[in-house]
Amino acid sequence: MIFSLLKINKKISATLAGVAIGAASLWGLSLWQDISGGELLRLAAAALILLGAIALAALCAVALGKLLFAALRRLAGRRSRH
Repeated sequence: MIFSLLKINKKISATLAGVAIGAASLWGLSLWQDISGGELLRLAAAALILLGAIALAALCAVALGKLLFAALRRLAGRRSRH
C-alpha cells in the first residue's frame, strides 16, 4: 500500500484510508444525486455536531453516574460508623 512507503503507523494508515474511502464515496454520491458541495458540507457539519452532542451527553451521563456512586458510597460509610 502507498502508506507503507511513507513509513506511517498501521493504525494511522487505516484511518487515512477509511477517510479517503468515505470522502470518495460521498463525492460519488453527491455526483449521482446532484447534491452541491455546500449542501454536502452542511450535512457533514450537522452529522459532526450530532456526534459531538452524543459524545457530550455520554460524558455527562458517566460523570453524573460517578458522582452519584461516590455520594452513595459516602452515605453508606457514614451509616456504618454510627
